[in-house]
Amino acid sequence: MSDQVQVLLQRVYDEGVAKAREEGNKIIEAAKAKAEELKAQAEKEAQSILASAQKKAEELSKNTHSDLKMASQQALSASKNKIADLILSETINKDISKAMGDVEFVKAIIQDALAAWKSSFPDGNLTLSENLKTKLDEYFISSLKALFNQKLQIDFSPTMKNGFSISPSDGSYKLSFTDEDFAELFKSFLRPRTNQILFQN
Repeated sequence: MSDQVQVLLQRVYDEGVAKAREEGNKIIEAAKAKAEELKAQAEKEAQSILASAQKKAEELSKNTHSDLKMASQQALSASKNKIADLILSETINKDISKAMGDVEFVKAIIQDALAAWKSSFPDGNLTLSENLKTKLDEYFISSLKALFNQKLQIDFSPTMKNGFSISPSDGSYKLSFTDEDFAELFKSFLRPRTNQILFQN
């Protein structure tokens, strides 16, 4: 009887061990499969991160190259304009200063500007350079006022180097005719041609 119990116990033991071994193997296989799945997922994510980083690096490189190219073109253009301005200033400023120092020339400009002004405005303010105060005779000043039926206010400005300005009586805006204004006007017309001559573009 004890032998049968012993056999029975041995069989239960063997079946238990076999079942435990089978369960253990299943757990190990499941763990291995999960590990392979996690490894594959990690590799996929790593490749995605690497591809994204490479794309961003390429975009950054492209944008940096584009920004550098634009900055260099702007710097070159600014340098060309500066050179052209220096040359134009050297030639134009002397001639304009000389012309604005000619009282008869300035008188003619003042008369023409006021005649054009009068066609749109019945009154206004004329501000003249302080330098002109001793150069313009009383008859000329009176003739300007008469042109506007005495509705033209004439002042002399110590801050204005040469030339004059015209504004409506309410002072809402001003048209300026100084040597600097004429110089800038001529430069704006001559700059493109000067750049073309200097830089052949």
